[in-house]
Amino acid sequence: TGSQGIILALIPFILGLMMLTRLIPKISWISRWPMAFTVGLGAGLGIIGALQGTLFPQLKATIIPLWVPGSIYETVNNLIIIVGVLTTIFYFFFSIEHKGTPGKIARTGIIFIMISFGASFGYTVMARVSLLIGRIGFLLSDWLRII
Repeated sequence: TGSQGIILALIPFILGLMMLTRLIPKISWISRWPMAFTVGLGAGLGIIGALQGTLFPQLKATIIPLWVPGSIYETVNNLIIIVGVLTTIFYFFFSIEHKGTPGKIARTGIIFIMISFGASFGYTVMARVSLLIGRIGFLLSDWLRII
């Protein structure tokens, strides 16, 4: 309705007027409130977007059944994923010293991290080499007509 629109339009107008109080030294402290509101609003929206876009889908993909009846392959795969996630998270838990059993768990997490980074790097190299092969094939066959 019309009255709700006017009230909603008053909020940014009042915040804008409060920003202008920076020009008056005695009440310049009032200009901090709309700036804090704007920064808080932006941070809140950014955090929610980051959580919904990255963290929540990863958490959803990690929540898997440990036992899959009739498929030992999926059961072992799920067990490896769960062990990898838990040991990797434990590696970044710095409240206790990584000696003894906690050290072995943390080292297992490091191994999973290295495997993940290695697979990611290998995939990147494979993709770049594939692009290079395609370009070399184009140069030798279509452009230079050597092949």
